[in-house]
Amino acid sequence: MSGSSPATERSFARLIAVEPELSRIAPLAELVPGLPGRTLFHAGPPFADPADLPLPLANGVAAAALHEGWIAGGGELPAALAAGEIRLAPAQDIGLVTPLAFVVGPSVFCLEVRDACAPERRAFSPLNDGPLPDALRLGGGRPAGRAILRELTAAVGPDLAARLAGPLPLLPVIARGLAGGDELHGRLTAAQEAVPGFFGGPLAPASEAYLARASQFVLNVLMAAAALMIGAGAGIAGSDLVVASGGNGRDLGWKLAGEPGRWRTAPATRPVGPRLPGHEASSPLPAIGDSAVLDALGLGAACLRFAPELGAGLRGFVDPAYYGVEAHAAFVGPHPALPFEGLKLGLDLTRTRRCLGIMLGMVGAQGEGLVGRGIAPWPEG
Repeated sequence: MSGSSPATERSFARLIAVEPELSRIAPLAELVPGLPGRTLFHAGPPFADPADLPLPLANGVAAAALHEGWIAGGGELPAALAAGEIRLAPAQDIGLVTPLAFVVGPSVFCLEVRDACAPERRAFSPLNDGPLPDALRLGGGRPAGRAILRELTAAVGPDLAARLAGPLPLLPVIARGLAGGDELHGRLTAAQEAVPGFFGGPLAPASEAYLARASQFVLNVLMAAAALMIGAGAGIAGSDLVVASGGNGRDLGWKLAGEPGRWRTAPATRPVGPRLPGHEASSPLPAIGDSAVLDALGLGAACLRFAPELGAGLRGFVDPAYYGVEAHAAFVGPHPALPFEGLKLGLDLTRTRRCLGIMLGMVGAQGEGLVGRGIAPWPEG
C-alpha cells in the first residue's frame, strides 16, 4: 500500500489541526489528578514482569522510588515491586511522555502542553533533568542525578512554574529548529535558543544555572507537543495513524488511532551509530524512551537531511535514504505551518517505505550512561 486510507487521512486532519502551546509547569499529581497510588511511570509499553527490568530502567525506578520516599534504599526495590507495594505503568497511558530511562513519580515537576484550539486536550513531560554525566534519564542512577531531581522539585520547578510566560505557541519553535539545522530529536541547538523567551521576569539564581546546564530543555517540551499532535488522531475506526510510540529497553510499543487503548509491541532494536570515546566496546540498550513520539510525528530520524551537522556523524552507519525526501515515505502529508521540502507528518505503518527509525541516545545496557548516538531501526515483520 503506497497511500493512506480515508480513516487514516481523517486522523491526520486532526493532527495538523492541533496548535500546541506550552501552558503550565506543575507536579505531575497536580496536572493529572487521581493518579493511582504508589505508581511510577516509565517509557514505552508495559512489562510482563515489573520485577524483571533492564538495568538502566531499574536504576531509574530506584531513583524515582527513593525520591518519592517509598523506599529507604535501592536494595528494597525488588521486594517492593514483587509485592505490588510499588507499581509501574506506561507513562503514555496517562498522557505523559518521559525520555530514555527517566521514571516519573507524582512529585516530579512536569511541563503541560495543551491544544490552543481545544484546551482540554493536554500532554505532559517531566522537566529535563540536566546534562551529562549525572542525568537520571541516562540510566546510571547516580546520586548526583538524584540531587538534581531534588533541586528541581524543591526550588527550580516552583520558580519556573511561577515565571512561565505562557501560553507559548510551539509550532514556531519547531519551524525555528528545522530552519536552523535541527532534526529536533538528536540536535536541538536552534530550537533551544527559544527557551529564554519561555520565562518572564527574573529567575532565581538556581533556575538560571539550571537552564544554562540543561541544554536540551526544549526536548521535553517538544516531546509533549508531539504526543499531543499524534494523539489527536485517536478514536477513528480503521485508522492506521500511530498515536503513541515508545521503547522500554526490551520492546518497542505503539498504538494505532483505530485502537488507541491497545499497545502493539515488537522486540526493540539497538541504535546504530557512532560511540563516544571510551565506549567503543559498550553494548547499547535496545530502544528506550517516549521521545519516539517525535519520530512518529515525522521529526527526528526522518529529518536528518535538515540537520547536516548531526547527519555527517551518522554517514556509513545508516541507510542513505535517511538523507533524502524518501525518509518521509511512511508519513501521511505536509503541515501548513512547516513548509519544508518533502516534510510530512503522521506515521502510517501501512505505507511503502525504504527506511524508518528513531533517533536516540545510546544508553549503555550495563548502566554506563550515554555511550553514543544513532538511529534505532523500526522493527519489521
